[in-house]
Amino acid sequence: MSTIEKAAARLATRQRGTRPPEPVPPAREVGPLRPAAGPPPTRFCDLDLEQLRQRGFLTPAAPRSALAQEMRRIKRPLLLNIQKAIATEANGTAQPPANLIMITSALPGEGKTFVSINLAMSMAAELDRRVLLVDADIARGDLSQQLGIHAERGLSDLLRENSYLSEEGVLTTNVERLSVLPAGPVVDNVDELFASAQMALIARALADADPDRVIIFDASPLLATTEAAVLAQRMGQTVMVVEANQTPQDAVGQALTQLDGCANVSLVLNKTTGKDAGGYGYGYGAYGQETTTAAAEAD
Repeated sequence: MSTIEKAAARLATRQRGTRPPEPVPPAREVGPLRPAAGPPPTRFCDLDLEQLRQRGFLTPAAPRSALAQEMRRIKRPLLLNIQKAIATEANGTAQPPANLIMITSALPGEGKTFVSINLAMSMAAELDRRVLLVDADIARGDLSQQLGIHAERGLSDLLRENSYLSEEGVLTTNVERLSVLPAGPVVDNVDELFASAQMALIARALADADPDRVIIFDASPLLATTEAAVLAQRMGQTVMVVEANQTPQDAVGQALTQLDGCANVSLVLNKTTGKDAGGYGYGYGAYGQETTTAAAEAD
């Protein structure tokens, strides 16, 4: 065998031992990223409206009740203040948004939570308004308990987590145009949290997210803690509930002193007798003016 034949034989042997290259598969089209499978976040609360009605609260099923009429007399001035504030803002005057409304009292047991829930129900009946009811009495969480809400997340979480997602934790309800932000876990430094820049950011974000939404904060009593007075500085309106024939006059005066400098402070007289009410239900008046009398039930 010649040298050339030997070289050809070695080449043939190497070629028989070499595997042909694998064919390249065609490129696959990549679709959009999908979130991981799992249940969506729970942000709905089914309020037991029949139970609330039996306990004396206003519900959508009783729009012409005496309580509904009383709430209308309270909400109209508050809604009017919101309209006036819109015109004031157009003129460049900076004030806390008037759709941030705090409900408080001088002492515990005067009916502030009862008023907060009923006022929210009444405002939710407005065709061009939405309502966010905030449980801002974090130490007690009375509003959440009255509504039967047992959510794990709430206002205190938003304040501690330093999150800008102000709507996180808000629960929609089976009442049209009404949502709720629960109190969240009990914490020791509520006063400092309410005084923080984070509280200012959250309040402003809630107010600005929907100009047609009214945000009602059910706060702690003014003379029981310092938290309500701090929160009032962030509010565009404050309503103080006073229990008729029960709350001492000096307690009312001390509570109002804590609201000095706050915009649009009003009073509601609660739990009056028919004689005190002069034939009417709840009373409403601006601080510094004569306050009409009112009748109500419950705490």
